[in-house]
Amino acid sequence: MQAEIVRHALDRVPLSIIFDDSTVLVNLNYFFMRDRNLADGQQRRWEDVPVVHPESFTREFAEWCLAEGVKGKFSVVPCPAGLGRIDQGLPMFSKAQQESWLQMCRELITPAFDITPEMLTHTFVLDLETWQPLPLRIWEQYEWAALPLDQEEWVTRYIAMSCQILENVGLRPQGVTSPGGFGGKTLDFYIKVAGQALRQVTGDPHPYVFQRIWTDKPVETPVWYADRERGEAVGEIIAGTGDWTGNWTGYGEVNPDKYLTADLQGGRLPQLIDAGDPAILCSHWQGFYGIHNGDRQGFEGFKTVVRRLKERDPRGERTRWRKCSEIANYACAREMAQLKVTGGMVDLDLPVQVPEFTLRLSGTTVREVKVDGVPLARVSSRAAFAGGTFFAEGDDTLVAFDVAQRAVRVEVS
Repeated sequence: MQAEIVRHALDRVPLSIIFDDSTVLVNLNYFFMRDRNLADGQQRRWEDVPVVHPESFTREFAEWCLAEGVKGKFSVVPCPAGLGRIDQGLPMFSKAQQESWLQMCRELITPAFDITPEMLTHTFVLDLETWQPLPLRIWEQYEWAALPLDQEEWVTRYIAMSCQILENVGLRPQGVTSPGGFGGKTLDFYIKVAGQALRQVTGDPHPYVFQRIWTDKPVETPVWYADRERGEAVGEIIAGTGDWTGNWTGYGEVNPDKYLTADLQGGRLPQLIDAGDPAILCSHWQGFYGIHNGDRQGFEGFKTVVRRLKERDPRGERTRWRKCSEIANYACAREMAQLKVTGGMVDLDLPVQVPEFTLRLSGTTVREVKVDGVPLARVSSRAAFAGGTFFAEGDDTLVAFDVAQRAVRVEVS
């Protein structure tokens, strides 16, 4: 008998959507474009975009995602554009208005989406003593595309503060998101300090970083700084699409066909899904809302994409919506696992424990499977295949179970 760990949980390609630039009520992009125009002399349309993204819109979006099963990652910028810390209150809004938004986020967004900071301001790098821009007025996504390698303690503290503010308002971060190019030119250093910062704040042994987007090549889920003894690693989420839901401006292109065409064959998503690569969509919150509450072109375009994905896999046999943390955690578990086959026994050493851990068995006819002495249920269809079951498909058998301890024994007869 041969055994291997399947690339994705339940042997289903993960679908996920990333929302960047989102935060409490304010449209960060209004201030980003206003202030960046002064820095580089460009003429971005900052006066055309809204100052606020209403809670009612965010609530409607979150309820729709829960109803449709859509999952992913949702940024909450902790000190948007340097206007104020969300744990101390943005001066633009009352305490009641902000608490209403945060409660909505805790109740409706976090069940389906990871929360991450998109570093501290998404604009200027702040002095953490004065909470004012540094004298050189450098920007997180531009000058800090190459992080200062000789200031590891300071950069770690900066990222940790971004995470701590979210923790303070009851939004525990599962990873961090780069504003623009942040850290991209010093990626290995960035991922190391981000892992350190997240563990300081949350204790999570295997958080993740989102920095890169690959739109024209196969997509991986890299695992960095794996330590089998401690069960620690940092996962990396890489988006596989461009943003065709209004983009970072809020008034950019909206084109569902670039994700998935009406005949369900064209677009970037079939390339990823058919290759077995994680299909992680990139989007920006301001694009979903658009210029005003009657716009919503990005949101409406995404609804079309979700409908087409369901048409392409109506029984959910090949794809499954996942939070980014679920994708990264499974990649860490798979990367760090050790597997030994002896006769009808599979012994696993799993430093990272995840639900729906999935094996593929070949070279034997399987009648019964036990995991640590507990029998799994046999199912007769891929659609019914879930954690705690096994499913024979051709000459192979898929086995899935939740992992709660490091040493696991699978008995096959």
